[in-house]
Amino acid sequence: MSKKKMKEPYIPSEHSLKGLKGAPSEWVKRFIPKLPKGGRVLDLACGCGRNTRLLAACGFEVVGADIDERCRPYIEAIPGAVFVQADFEGSPWPFEPKSFDAVLVSFYLERRLYQNLFEVLKEDGFLIYETFMLPYPGFDGNRAKNPDFVLKPLELIDVYRDQMEILAYGQELGEKGDCFQQFLAQKSLRS
Repeated sequence: MSKKKMKEPYIPSEHSLKGLKGAPSEWVKRFIPKLPKGGRVLDLACGCGRNTRLLAACGFEVVGADIDERCRPYIEAIPGAVFVQADFEGSPWPFEPKSFDAVLVSFYLERRLYQNLFEVLKEDGFLIYETFMLPYPGFDGNRAKNPDFVLKPLELIDVYRDQMEILAYGQELGEKGDCFQQFLAQKSLRS
């Protein structure tokens, strides 16, 4: 007699679940008025969609992309959003050049994607980025400790200064003791 394996419950990762309860990024909220009304936005490493929900509610066509397939039902339940499962670190880039009016990256860092993020933007498209950065000198409070996943000071400005117009930049110490780097740039017509 064979035992049937019980199907495990369909539960996203702990990190992804934060998006179910988490409020949208204040940095993202701040710059929604700059984005073209009804534009197409890529929410890269979207998790369960804390920012995807906000963008879709504001009338954007949102593509939520994440490695975690378990996020699919949460994103697809959002009117105006679709889900794309992709391994951005181990598979080919899944998006066509100049296919998005904006790209949002929140708390994800894969440096090999910097050029992809630029190329996927339409002319005059926006890149909104927010993630952990190296702590201030003498401070060691970040939850993110691995330098592979933490921005250096001014890193995004250094990467994009010759390709994009930098519209806003911030470095912030969060209430939980984390250091963040925030960035907004627009792809210029001369790119």
